[in-house]
Amino acid sequence: MHIRKISEDDPQSAVYLAARREWNERYGSYIAQARTWRLTAFLSLGIAAVAVVGVVWIGAQNHVVPYVVQTDKLGDALAIQRADVAAPIDSRLIRSQLSKWINDVRCVYTDVSAQRHLIDEAYAMVDQNAAAAEQLNGWFREHSPFTEAQTEIVSVQVQSVLPLSANTWRVEWQEVARSRDGSKVSSAQWQAVITIAIKPPTTDADILINPTGLFVKSFNWQQRQ
Repeated sequence: MHIRKISEDDPQSAVYLAARREWNERYGSYIAQARTWRLTAFLSLGIAAVAVVGVVWIGAQNHVVPYVVQTDKLGDALAIQRADVAAPIDSRLIRSQLSKWINDVRCVYTDVSAQRHLIDEAYAMVDQNAAAAEQLNGWFREHSPFTEAQTEIVSVQVQSVLPLSANTWRVEWQEVARSRDGSKVSSAQWQAVITIAIKPPTTDADILINPTGLFVKSFNWQQRQ
């Protein structure tokens, strides 16, 4: 079988070449456009897939916003600020909270409901995964305020709260015991070294229990001579 070579000088070949040029001009652009649209479609699908994955990832993130609550000497809230944009916790707030914690742990009331409230507040400020939790359990086992309240009441007057380091503070206070009729039984000076950690609350429940996020990790107290 003889195969004819295509040549522009050959009249028959010229007809074929003209037809091929006509086809390329008429349909070549369509093919190029189709190829471009296919590429665009694949790129769009890729972008959409990335967007969907991003939305799913964002949706899986924790959307709880932690807050720091500043209180006055009476424990009333003065200001609330987002913890992720807040400045370092005010030392005055630490002093107020440690003073309150010593008062909650060491005071003895005759009112059972009030005493239970103090104990609940004290435990709310204790890191349950640190040494302070067992220390406080041991203290209340050996010095039950409900038992002591049968014979006397104890009041606390915090005199100073001073930092020893960024997370360690020394608290000094006077402790006065009185009999049920109000007569003074004893008075003593005490001091404690307390290690703390700041963990801003992340849920509404945490805010209600411990709005400042200050936790006692360990403590050691003794009577001053």
